[in-house]
Amino acid sequence: MNKPVIAPYKHHAIMCVGKSCGENMPLLKSLKAKVKEAGLDNDIRVNRAGCLGVCEQGPIMVVHPEGVWYYALTEEKLDRIVEEHFKQGEPVKEFSFHGV
Repeated sequence: MNKPVIAPYKHHAIMCVGKSCGENMPLLKSLKAKVKEAGLDNDIRVNRAGCLGVCEQGPIMVVHPEGVWYYALTEEKLDRIVEEHFKQGEPVKEFSFHGV
């Protein structure tokens, strides 16, 4: 069996959209749009998770391969994460609680 040939993503962003995080599907869709607008949709894979198990500080997102966990996400925080972490390669330490 042949393996599919695809280039690996530079980052994989997984955002909680579970009920405890306020059902953040609009925020997830916004992140996908921001990544696409930045021209990073071939480098950054954005997915949803039902629960990441850290509901108290939600909305939550983990970014791999670094394992950076972002909390209390907002549109403004996503703008900085896209610019600083995804574009420049520097996680936004003030928005993270693990991995930096």
